[in-house]
Amino acid sequence: MKKIFLVMALAVLAAACMRLPQVPTLGEFSLPVAGEKAEWTSTDYEGKPVLIVFMGSWCPYCKMSMPFIDAANENFGRQVEIVAAFLDDDPADVAKVVKEHNFKTKALYNAGNIAESMEVSGLPHVVVFDKKHNAVKMWEGFSPELGQEIHDYLKKVSK
Repeated sequence: MKKIFLVMALAVLAAACMRLPQVPTLGEFSLPVAGEKAEWTSTDYEGKPVLIVFMGSWCPYCKMSMPFIDAANENFGRQVEIVAAFLDDDPADVAKVVKEHNFKTKALYNAGNIAESMEVSGLPHVVVFDKKHNAVKMWEGFSPELGQEIHDYLKKVSK
């Protein structure tokens, strides 16, 4: 009986210490657009799905994902707002990588605080928000299948 009580007490303690995952929401924020004197504001897209990919200009896997993001933007950009949110503080670093890779998707910068609030722990980090701006799908890191997975998911969300 003591063993059962001890196991149950440990299970309750472990459950109390666990942090339940929270589904992030897009929230209200603005980020500057690289190469423009403009701000991108999340609330401008209420009622529209949003895909944000967090990137860094220094990240080789982020650069490898750029064609996938551009393809998603080309195919679904009218139905889904698609942006790349760079963690870089310097717009020149973002503009340089955008130019080098002929990246056509809207590039934002200075997104470190937003990434931190969404608990981004690796790059690239892709988050899809539904029309109510609740996160519904996330990918972290690069894989060769990433482009197809994003395409297939956006096909469902954009209807």
